Amino acid sequence: MAVVAGLLVLTGCDRREGPGTAPASAFHHQLSADVSGEYRPVDEGAGVWRVDSLFIGQAEAFQAWEAGGRSAPPLILMLTGPTGTSRVTPDAYDVTDDSLRFSGRAANGEKVTVQARLDQGALATARRNLGDQTPVITGLASVAGQRIPLSLGRWGGD
Repeated sequence: MAVVAGLLVLTGCDRREGPGTAPASAFHHQLSADVSGEYRPVDEGAGVWRVDSLFIGQAEAFQAWEAGGRSAPPLILMLTGPTGTSRVTPDAYDVTDDSLRFSGRAANGEKVTVQARLDQGALATARRNLGDQTPVITGLASVAGQRIPLSLGRWGGD
């Protein structure tokens, strides 16, 4: 009986992630396409908090972060709020080709979360049109309980 219990414990330790299971660590990415770039709102937000931009790094930045390197965050959310601008880096994230979940802290310690959909077709269009106003990332950010609708386009620069 002890052998069976030991095998069950070892099998549980080697569990692979599947659909609907939580990532084994707080930082997880599974990208088959390049989604890197800077994304900015396609319309002006209203409210106490406003999302200014979202930077998504290349696969190498995610890999380094997940390996423990903390010098170049793979995700950076820029917010403007009552105390000014905050640069939010991840406490946790789960990024795939079509979704993004991210959490961190604003400069004043307020919890920040993002849950969004990444539209690969819209990203391809934005790249072809050099950063037009096509919404590529849509979803919701939350800062201190305030919900902020997201509609971000890929920024092509000035």
